[in-house]
Amino acid sequence: MINFKVGIMGAGKIAGVIADTLKDLDAFEAYAIASRDTEKAAAFAKEHGVTKYYGSYEELVADPDVELIYIATPHSHHAEHAKLCLNAGKPVLVEKAFSYNAATTEEVLNLAKEKNLFCGEAMWIRFMPMYRLMAEYIQKGAIGRVNNITCSLGYSLLREERLTKPELAGGALLDLGVYPLNLISMIYGSEPPMIGSTCAKLDTGVDAQEALQISYKGGRCANAFVTMMYQPDNNAKIYGDRGYIEIDNINCPETFRIYNQDHKLVLETKKPDKQTTGYEFEFIAARDAIIVGQTECPEMPHAETLRIMQICDSLRNTWQIKYPME
Repeated sequence: MINFKVGIMGAGKIAGVIADTLKDLDAFEAYAIASRDTEKAAAFAKEHGVTKYYGSYEELVADPDVELIYIATPHSHHAEHAKLCLNAGKPVLVEKAFSYNAATTEEVLNLAKEKNLFCGEAMWIRFMPMYRLMAEYIQKGAIGRVNNITCSLGYSLLREERLTKPELAGGALLDLGVYPLNLISMIYGSEPPMIGSTCAKLDTGVDAQEALQISYKGGRCANAFVTMMYQPDNNAKIYGDRGYIEIDNINCPETFRIYNQDHKLVLETKKPDKQTTGYEFEFIAARDAIIVGQTECPEMPHAETLRIMQICDSLRNTWQIKYPME
């Protein structure tokens, strides 16, 4: 079988994880890496077994053998680099958050539609079998009508320079907050929520942590806590009128458990043995969409990418956080 050749733009930490994922994924190849530093690109290629390396992004998009480009640069540059790829005729999978605001997100999505090219957001939890299975149980009424969701997500990331700089669209919201927002959206759907929030900022002006109180019609609600100052339990609970679900590690679920109204365990499901890093599923979905000529994945459609970014814009506006490039 001919391997599907993926190019990676940006040679940071997440790029390394992606390259290793692709290396172990059947019918895929970590084909090319691009950095603005040729020596860095060469070292990355050697360390991760990537076939080719380039010292500029322009060289990567000009390679005729690249079939998909994964954008792993800082949030502040995602839109610019996605446009570079699309204008060169290359499909793109963009690391979350898709961009730094809704306006630039919409520009990229419109360009993809105009060029009739695939463009997706690498929001990995949308593609994971664990979450898709859990959603099926909820849809089948395993816990009845969902009325409340609580979740937390955080890591000690204050030493990550890109996350403390407003010029790189740093902050907890775009790096971490998009996960609980997507989880809640996967369960409640696209109904516009009402959101109350509190936010703590760093001296640099970016958000360090936030608490979100999200309300929907019919009395349904959700609470999310996000921080880049330390690591909480990173778990979630989904409460229905006939039971509830516990999720261990919402960012990359290890286990979910379904309980009935009497708090008795009904079902426990663990991460599939075949799962490696968890990133493989988004690449399989992107390749399949490209093969049949789709411009988006059903797991993470453009409308959801834009909607989540609009929510983030609204929150930042409430917190009076504006990035320099805006």
